[in-house]
Amino acid sequence: MLSHSQNFINNIKLVKELAGFIDSQKSGVVIEIGPGEGIITDILAEKYSMVLAIEADNLLSSELRRRYVGNNVEVITSNFLNYPLPHYEFDVFSNIPFNITADIIKKITDDKSNLKAAYLIIQKEAAEKIAGWPCGESSLLSNILKTKYDIEILRQIHRANFTPRPKVDIVFLRIKRKENAFFQGAERSLFQDFISFIYNRSKPVLYDALKSVFSNLQLKIIFRENNISQALLIKKTSFKTWIQIFESFLKHAPEKSKSKVKGSYSRLLQEQYCLRKIHRTRRY
Repeated sequence: MLSHSQNFINNIKLVKELAGFIDSQKSGVVIEIGPGEGIITDILAEKYSMVLAIEADNLLSSELRRRYVGNNVEVITSNFLNYPLPHYEFDVFSNIPFNITADIIKKITDDKSNLKAAYLIIQKEAAEKIAGWPCGESSLLSNILKTKYDIEILRQIHRANFTPRPKVDIVFLRIKRKENAFFQGAERSLFQDFISFIYNRSKPVLYDALKSVFSNLQLKIIFRENNISQALLIKKTSFKTWIQIFESFLKHAPEKSKSKVKGSYSRLLQEQYCLRKIHRTRRY
């Protein structure tokens, strides 16, 4: 059961403090993934007009349903990964199961998602990957997400606030939709392809990885005009720098380079899907 993989929060005072970061005040819809016994649900019911509590455990969901009869909480018995997201805007506020973090992030930030903001109690290592540089290494995931979302680690959470006590560090992460996204339509798809292609070059230095799509002269000009060090590592490249380079790619890269990168992102997603499928087969 999904609940068996969770470390449930046990500090009501802490939940109230975390809820203080919510932008919405008694308005809108929020999804809670894995509400457990409802310690977070109680607070969310005060902050939102509707709470969709998605609980995979039949026993827990039955108890929650009895508890919230007549309330603004709808308890849904489902694995969140199988649950269809609303066609209207929503927030997510949840202490998510750590073992499916990547799948949850992918689902709620999908291009078709109507997510406004996600407030997540999450493993620190995963949060750093999502937040990217300078919180952690500059990851492909982070740079793709940042075209549409502002991402911030709001605070650390002590392990004593969970039952059972986790063996990893925990933080509170916010993923908030930008008012104006970087790139739209075809440009957004090309950015995803471009950055996926560069990350897949297996070259740690950014300058070296970009040689596959720019000429040496173009690279020297781009790095000089944007004050970028030729020794800069990909894992330390800021989102701002990626945007600068991509804008140069749009303006100056030859069509053969643009054709070369096209489809890179979809191929990467397919490879990741196959790897997860193999992992599930071996595990179960």
